Parts: sequence; C-alpha cells; structure tokens
Amino acid sequence: MDHFWRRLPGQAVDTCSPEELGELVPRDHDVRYDRLAAAGLALGVRRTAVLMELALTENGLHPDPAARLPVYGGERPEPGTGMPVLRPDQVVAASAFLRGSALGELVRQQDSILARTVAHLGYPAPWSESVAARVVHDLRELRDFFAGAAAAGDAVIVREVQ
Repeated sequence: MDHFWRRLPGQAVDTCSPEELGELVPRDHDVRYDRLAAAGLALGVRRTAVLMELALTENGLHPDPAARLPVYGGERPEPGTGMPVLRPDQVVAASAFLRGSALGELVRQQDSILARTVAHLGYPAPWSESVAARVVHDLRELRDFFAGAAAAGDAVIVREVQ
C-alpha cells in the first residue's frame, strides 16, 4: 500500500470540492508525482505508512494529539470516507511534533510492535534493521515535508492507495 501527501495553498481547502482536492493528490509514483515531489509539493512512501503511524503513536508515549496528524491526518479514515485534509494550523502542529521528536528513537522504542505488525500484515520481508532504517528515513522525509508546508502556510491532503 502506498501513501501520498500533497501540499496546497491553505485557502484551497475552502474553495475546492472534495473531488477537486482528490484530483490534486497523486495516485502513483508517476511523472506527475515526480514533478510535484521535485518541487517539494508531494511526498510518497511505499508500504511504511502504518509503521510510521505506529512509531509516532504507540505505547502511550505521546499524549500530544499532534502525534496522530502527520500520517493519517488525525485518525485513520474508514475506507471510502474520503481523504484527510490538514488545515494550515494542523500542518504547523504536525510539523512541530515531528521536529521535536527523536524519530529514530521512536522506531527503536516500538521495535516489538512494529515487528508484530510487519508479520501480521504479511510484508514481503520480516522486520529487520534495514526495514527499521527505511521507516526512519520515511519519517525524516515526512518531517521535512511538513516543515516546508508549515513554513509556507500550506494545507496537506493525505491519500492512501492500495
């Protein structure tokens, strides 16, 4: 499962329909995605989003509600209910949380739950140092993406693609 984030001007969330917003978010790592990513307007990860979310939120380590914002926009949406949209104030909160978190340490602290999740979800490879490094890398990219969005006053749309 792939996961995509797309920055857009904050006022766009009030002027675009849900369908129009959905069309702004890439569905795949394609030419359109490559252009947006190169401009810092999109980010995509393959198969790590659920692990990223667990690293940020599991075991009660983070009572800060902003821990739930970066990956799924607050709460993981029910299938078919649309894409989460983070307004500029939520983007700022998510960015501050990510910036203030020791991302590598969060992954290490959740090692056992992440290993169980990888096994339960049938990932192609078992949990390992290389998978953990990929999750940390993706979290750092997400931190940088949100920092750029927060600095610009942008909103962020989140899309999960199976």
